[in-house]
Amino acid sequence: MSKNDDRLHAFDAIRASALILGIVLHGALSFAAGVDDRLWPVHDGSQSAAASTAFFLIHIFRMPLFFFVAGFSSRILWRSRGEAEFWRNRARRIAIPLVGGWVICSFALVVIVAYALARRNGGILPAALPPEIRDAGFSFLHLWFLYVLLWLYVGVSLAKRVDAWARGDRQGTSRLSDPVRWALRSSAGALLLAVPICLLLVSQEDWRWWMGVPTPAYTLIPPAVPLCIYGYCFTLGWIVEGDRALLAALASTWRCNFLIGGLCAIACLGLAGTHMTFEVITAGFTKSLYAFAYGIALVAWMLCAAGVGLKFFSRESATVRYVADASYWMYIAHLPIVIMLQAYVMDLQFPWLLKLIFVIAATVALLLLSYQYWVRTTWIGVALSGRRRRDGEI
Repeated sequence: MSKNDDRLHAFDAIRASALILGIVLHGALSFAAGVDDRLWPVHDGSQSAAASTAFFLIHIFRMPLFFFVAGFSSRILWRSRGEAEFWRNRARRIAIPLVGGWVICSFALVVIVAYALARRNGGILPAALPPEIRDAGFSFLHLWFLYVLLWLYVGVSLAKRVDAWARGDRQGTSRLSDPVRWALRSSAGALLLAVPICLLLVSQEDWRWWMGVPTPAYTLIPPAVPLCIYGYCFTLGWIVEGDRALLAALASTWRCNFLIGGLCAIACLGLAGTHMTFEVITAGFTKSLYAFAYGIALVAWMLCAAGVGLKFFSRESATVRYVADASYWMYIAHLPIVIMLQAYVMDLQFPWLLKLIFVIAATVALLLLSYQYWVRTTWIGVALSGRRRRDGEI
């Protein structure tokens, strides 16, 4: 990367990985031991604790990683183009895909969930829908993260105004982020950086063992705990972009962060079990222990994933750039395809792992083909990525 080049190619790989892992995560759900209609409409005849464990482990860090990358990219965009252009860009690349993707996926899911229920009921629709599906209210579906991003962008605008008012004519940079920078340079800094997330998780009422950071998909005003957690991850990315020397620190500490996160993730599994459950964690020492282990695993693995990308994918790659461009479309469009394929294979007498591989491979192949021939050079591709992406776009 040249000195004047704001684009870090590693972040293409990191962002694409976070989005594509979402396809893997949802693909594994129908095979997860203990899954029911509260979470997913398809329950495969072949299920495994390995699938539920994979879901649990990916869920720990995937969305925090995305918000970390979003914070990094947003600061580039704000600095290079200013507030007005920042909001025009975010309207095109975040708000419009949110609305359009939600409308199309909602209609598609009505048909596909009906197909899945018929497959579960011997080929005909049941006389009554399962209560968890019948009583399900409004949801942003898998696109909730775009809605949360819009809230965080409003927070950035407000924070910028408050900071400008507080500074007045004074020059210089704020020292409030110095402890964060110090922790990011430290091999064990994740232990300190995780403290705010741990405290937020402890404060979460009706926190369920297996749900990790609660998904803020069901209300127009995001719940405080997940909004603050994802906002914190976003802020960490924003701080890292302001001090590019931190990137080298992340690349050099990824092994330590992997080990710290792995030990804490194992502790979480020891407490929660490998069988998916919707049981609420009762207040007390166990909840605090679980919250601190989960928070540390979240931060450590988020930083580890970023460090791996910076360590091994920093060189420009046409393939990585193409997959990164395609991954946004793939994530937006994947959910109906995944559920349809899961419903198709649910009663086939094959091992769950073979069926999972088929679901993921077929989904990715269909989405890549659709991107190449029907999206990339169309108005949809322009809306998602622009005719030629510029620095700061995620």
